[in-house]
Amino acid sequence: MATDHEVNEKAMLAMSLRRQNMTIPKIALYLGCKERYVHTLLARARKLWSLLADAGDTKARIGETLAAFEENERMALEKFAKANPNSNVAVAYLNAARDARKEIKRLLQEAGLMTKVPEELNITNIPMEKAEARAATREYLKTINELTEKND
Repeated sequence: MATDHEVNEKAMLAMSLRRQNMTIPKIALYLGCKERYVHTLLARARKLWSLLADAGDTKARIGETLAAFEENERMALEKFAKANPNSNVAVAYLNAARDARKEIKRLLQEAGLMTKVPEELNITNIPMEKAEARAATREYLKTINELTEKND
């Protein structure tokens, strides 16, 4: 007999498959169970999802929000592909896709699913009056410039 944890995992898997537009019969075949049990699993998954949402856990809703931004990005890129690339409309579609990608990145970083890397680094309190500090800073900047040139 399966534990509650195993049934919950199966329910969340069934919900994930359903959100990918998989039919109930296909989910049943995938999970190796009857279609009626798939309906039971989906009901359980909805209940689990609502409990998470009721608990005020904002990360529980990240999947839906993420999917919405991914859909926005996809639609904007599709419309860009159909637009005249030299038009203002094409630029607007690209900007919309870029903005959606930024939001996707932000959501993933906030959820801890993507490492946040600073885009800029401000260093203070370096004793530049000392020759050793100036030399070390020059070497550091030289290394950064070399790495940047390799990546470009």
